[in-house]
Order: sequence, then structure tokens, then C-alpha cells
Amino acid sequence: MKISATPLFQRLRKRTPFSQYELELLIVTACARYKTHHIAKRHGRGTREIAQPRSEVKYIQRIAMELEMNRLQIHDVATAYRQGHSILDHAKPHAEGRYLLKMDFRDFFPSIGIGAITHRLAMETEYSEVERWILGRILTKFDSQSGRFHLAIGAPSSPLVSNFVLREFDSVIDQFCSGRGVRYTRYADDLAFSTMERDVLGTVEVQVKEELRRLSYLGLTVNEEKTVHVSRKHRRSLVGLTLTNEGEASVGRRMKREFRLLLHKASTGNLAADQYATLRGRLAFAHAVDGDAVQMLLERYGFNNISEVQSTETSRCD
Repeated sequence: MKISATPLFQRLRKRTPFSQYELELLIVTACARYKTHHIAKRHGRGTREIAQPRSEVKYIQRIAMELEMNRLQIHDVATAYRQGHSILDHAKPHAEGRYLLKMDFRDFFPSIGIGAITHRLAMETEYSEVERWILGRILTKFDSQSGRFHLAIGAPSSPLVSNFVLREFDSVIDQFCSGRGVRYTRYADDLAFSTMERDVLGTVEVQVKEELRRLSYLGLTVNEEKTVHVSRKHRRSLVGLTLTNEGEASVGRRMKREFRLLLHKASTGNLAADQYATLRGRLAFAHAVDGDAVQMLLERYGFNNISEVQSTETSRCD
């Protein structure tokens, strides 16, 4: 296989400081250059593998995204990992629906293998077989236990690649839903469906599973434990946001209460030093959803903006 003769290799070579031999070696071995560790899943349900590519692999993945992957089409229902989009774009379309269905993919990134990537590239691009092989090796991690090449949680390219790989699935499901008065959005592995009509979303759930079986190259299955049907009679939430009966998406009363407590502690110097960064991150998340409410809370406790929420020690260092 002469990978150095392909136009893709030449484009990568032009944008990187590597020699021909160095770039060839990096492409062939990128899938093995990962450092892995495990973190506990939410609610204590097992652990999740985080695989961080080494710096040279991250570099070539970012170059591949900038040069090649960013021009590939992604369906409009995919709201995660896209510039100018946020979780609000995922949640707000469902706020007005009377009935809500939430579904979740099991082991999202690790389930998407190199075969899914090269299959989608063959369907939608003019890359040669060798060029598809090159991109597959750059963008996946090799698992020695399973013998599979798959997307890694921790690789900067995995989010964009997953959106591209799911374009056919998103298109088919969106078309199915549109014909039945159902709204569909997807935020990474979180799928949301809403409608004003009773007894429609059960059909959608069946169709999602059927399409996953039909599109077997995806390697994805539904996490049955996280499938939820809910109506306006109960509290509705999506990706941490509350859907109000007034048709809005909000950070919710519970989060606002937590912010009031934490901001009070921060304003009186009683918040632990290691909690400030976490609080600023949560405030930034909430600000993207409800900027006015967050700003009012900040000003109530003497802060002009989120960046001012920091410990006295940090302020002195600045």
C-alpha cells in the first residue's frame, strides 16, 4: 500500500512539519498512541475509559479535521460539538411538546468503529480506498482486547466524526418523525423526540431500534435503561435543562438554588478554593441558556461577571 502517493497524504505532508517517513509512521501507529485511564460513571454505575491521544496524534487529528473532515456534511438535527450550537438548540425545540421521549446510545464513541467511518466516507466522498484507510487509522484507537479500531473518548476528532457517521441515521429518523408531527434532535448520544399527539412516540421508539438494526455498520444500540417517556404532567428535563409548561428551556429552580448558595459562599470567602473553577464552569453553562437570570444572580452577590468569581488567593496572583 503506497500511502505517500495519495493526494490526501500530500495535503497532510504540506501542512505538517513531518518528513515523509515520519508521517507514514505516525499514520500507521497513531491508533496505538493513546494513554488510557478510567473514571467513574455518573450515579456510580461502573467506569468509563478515557483514551487521550498523545500530542503528535492530537496534532494530526486536528489537521485532518481542519483540512478534510470540516467540509463533510452533518444533519441539522445534530446539535452537539458544532460551532454556534449549544444544548439549548437540543432542548428548546421540545419545550412546547406535550409528550417527550428520551433515548440514549450505549457506549457511544467506542461503538463507532473504523468500518463505519470508511463506509460513510465511501458513500459521501471521492476518497480512494487508501485515503479512507489513512483517515480511519488517524481517527481511531486500536483496542487490543477486542481487536477493534474505534472512536475514543478523549480524542478531539471523535465528536465531529460521530456527527458525520450518523448523518444517514439522523436523516432517516428525521424524515420518519416529520411525517408524524414529531420533532427530533440529537445531542451526541442523547436523542430527544416530542409531539403534541398521544401514543405516537411508542412508534418512534420502535423505528429507532429498527433503523439501528438496518444500519448495522454503525454498531450502535439503545441503552434501554435510559429510555424515558414523559408528559407535561411530570417534570421534563433534557441534558440538564428543565422544559417548562410555558414552552421554554430553563436551568431550573434547583440549579438556581444551588447557585444562590454557592455564590453567597463565594462572596463571603467561604467557598473552598478548588470549587471556584467548577462554579465558573457551571455558571457559564447556565449563562448560555438563561443569561439574564445568571447575570442577576451574579450582581445580587456582588459580581459583575463570571470571571470575577474567584478566590482571594487567585485574585492576588493575578
